Amino acid sequence: MIEEQQDGESKLVNAPNTNYLFLSGVLALDLVNTEVIIRGKKYDLLSTPEDVARWWQEALVHYPDREGVQEETQPIMWNLLLLEKIKEVRAAIRTLCTKLVEQQPLHQEAFTALNDILAMGYPELNVVPGQEIVAAYRTRETEPGAILLPIALSASDLFTHLEKHRLHQCKNDRCILFFYDNTKSATRQWCSLECMNRSRSLQHYRQIKAKRSSTNQV
Repeated sequence: MIEEQQDGESKLVNAPNTNYLFLSGVLALDLVNTEVIIRGKKYDLLSTPEDVARWWQEALVHYPDREGVQEETQPIMWNLLLLEKIKEVRAAIRTLCTKLVEQQPLHQEAFTALNDILAMGYPELNVVPGQEIVAAYRTRETEPGAILLPIALSASDLFTHLEKHRLHQCKNDRCILFFYDNTKSATRQWCSLECMNRSRSLQHYRQIKAKRSSTNQV
């Protein structure tokens, strides 16, 4: 179920059968992309703690290293408090991404939200098979930190180490997804081929409509 605003009142409506999207190549952006537009209406795919649990299990398939955060044995308690914290972090990342893409001044509030999460963890050195020394992170608050810290570390890496000009919001004006352009030419404009095709079809339709309108006025 999804919470929808109508005439100032909240109302639960059935969400479309939509899979979680992992198109951006960055864990933090994939969290942001749990807010989607479907048939012109905005939906939040993380409306319950169970939704967050399902999204995280799918995220681990795409990001099994957890951004270097060591897996904890204590199970995560999927509750409303964690859901609220996840949404707070998501909003902070979306705000920063939007400001960077639109080249607007950045807000300290968004950094504060991420810094609070980063403070949950600390770095350490480990030895892996082959006597290789690797850097890792552990959480001081194992239960929420197990999911929040990898997301915050991913956002930190995105904003400090990756090339900011490769961060984009999909060019389709009916899409709100973000992605990181890994192409060699750095010319990717859409979050997916499907979105590109929809955008071009809409543009073609508008051109035909405008041409017909112009012809009728002659």
